[in-house]
Amino acid sequence: MKLRHWLGILTLALTGSALAQSTAPRLIEIVSFGEHPALSQVADGFKAHLIQLSEKQGRKVEFDYLHANFDRSLVPQVLQRAEARKPALIFAITTPIIQAAVRGVKDKSIPIVFGSVVDPVVAGVVPDWQHGSAWASGATLLQDFESSLEFVKQVVPSVKRVGTLYNPGEDNDKTNIDLYKKAARKLGLEAVAVPVDNANDIAQRAQSFAGKVDAIYQIQSNIVQTSIPVLAQVAQRLRVPLFNSVYSDKLKNQLAGFHAVSYTKNGEHAADIANRILNGEKPADIPPYVPKPEDFDAYISPKGLAAVGLSVPASLADSPWVIK
Repeated sequence: MKLRHWLGILTLALTGSALAQSTAPRLIEIVSFGEHPALSQVADGFKAHLIQLSEKQGRKVEFDYLHANFDRSLVPQVLQRAEARKPALIFAITTPIIQAAVRGVKDKSIPIVFGSVVDPVVAGVVPDWQHGSAWASGATLLQDFESSLEFVKQVVPSVKRVGTLYNPGEDNDKTNIDLYKKAARKLGLEAVAVPVDNANDIAQRAQSFAGKVDAIYQIQSNIVQTSIPVLAQVAQRLRVPLFNSVYSDKLKNQLAGFHAVSYTKNGEHAADIANRILNGEKPADIPPYVPKPEDFDAYISPKGLAAVGLSVPASLADSPWVIK
């Protein structure tokens, strides 16, 4: 009797311990390259949607947020801190972070989901567009430049030459520039791509657009997106309309418009993938998410156009794209 009684107590104790573990929050480490409104939208969209999905399944999640202040030398240290907490999953925001995580996170039992990455295949994160890697998959920001440049043509019908700045040292930018030029050729436009690898040089490099472009459509370049107000000032001096691939409410009156993948939706799609992994699916069986038409937002700014001597075309006057 005493033995059976002791075994019964032990069984109850083990059952209670297992129950406590199953109801304990799953820690998700969010690691970003730096603090920027667009990247914050990715993180916020991810957190809100994953909480919603987890609540439906009776799962609890908690989050820890780290960033490298856009300093590549700090990335390994930040990832080490994230790994040391033994999370259920790491959410890596931007290409530099996921590339460093693939190389640097030693505990291969921790799955990694990425967001705000243009081309994970070129970045060496996944083997192809049909599969994740053994321990990573995520949501991409692969831009549909044909749609974006067609949008620019609708807003500025006279455009013949379109420019952008890019960082030749960033894999995302290399992919974007190739797609940008291909889309421009298809639409009968001349693409003018100006390299810049230091944020301090953006104003000077943007000045080289003078007399060479009729509009600027700025790609999703980390180094440039952190300094869009600088680019906007130069564009206004040059009287060239500037369109961006990242929407910013603060800049809606300074830029001519936006044709952008929703960063919030990018985070939400990453959360869908994280949820599948937390439910037991293997990252290798989950292909990277590619944005669909409904993932893009379009805006036209009457004030931004007026700042460079232009106005909304009559054909678009009643468009829902126009910012009221």
